[in-house]
Amino acid sequence: ILALGLNEGSYGAEVVRGAIQGVPKGQKEAADEAREVATKLRSIVGDLRLPILDDLGVGPALDWLVLRIEKLAGGEVRLERADDTRHSPDVELAIFRVAQEALANAVKHGRPPIVVRYRSTPAGISLAIDDAGPGIADDAPESAERAGRFGLLNMAQRAEQIGAILDIRRWPAGGTHVALEWRPR
Repeated sequence: ILALGLNEGSYGAEVVRGAIQGVPKGQKEAADEAREVATKLRSIVGDLRLPILDDLGVGPALDWLVLRIEKLAGGEVRLERADDTRHSPDVELAIFRVAQEALANAVKHGRPPIVVRYRSTPAGISLAIDDAGPGIADDAPESAERAGRFGLLNMAQRAEQIGAILDIRRWPAGGTHVALEWRPR
């Protein structure tokens, strides 16, 4: 099924589904598992380069991401955005990937409400993500890298690639604040 590139909505998938009706139970389970893997792969590949990011920019891509993340967060995830200006595709991709990682961390380590603030003007871009969890540990970057988790490092590298400032810290009362500021060179 994967090799043929068939998806659930195609005629070929109907033929395959019909053909496996007479297949023993173990093989049906294997076919079901293959379909599930194919669905997950399509999702992952779609996330590699989002057409919405290329076509409409970071703001609409963040709308899409927040809707997806809210389903996983178990509570409110809110986006406040003002995007008057588009910037270069490399800058927009880096900003989006930092937001994506910060939101994944907020879901995994923090808790709702999660607030994303995004502003894009001719003078630059500001991005902030705040959650209401316990807050990031002081040694998080070092301990994460030792444990083979590279999300914080990836965010720092993406910010550095575009000449942005990335600040990640714990609020005194708890919760994590991730802020990125970028100005055109």
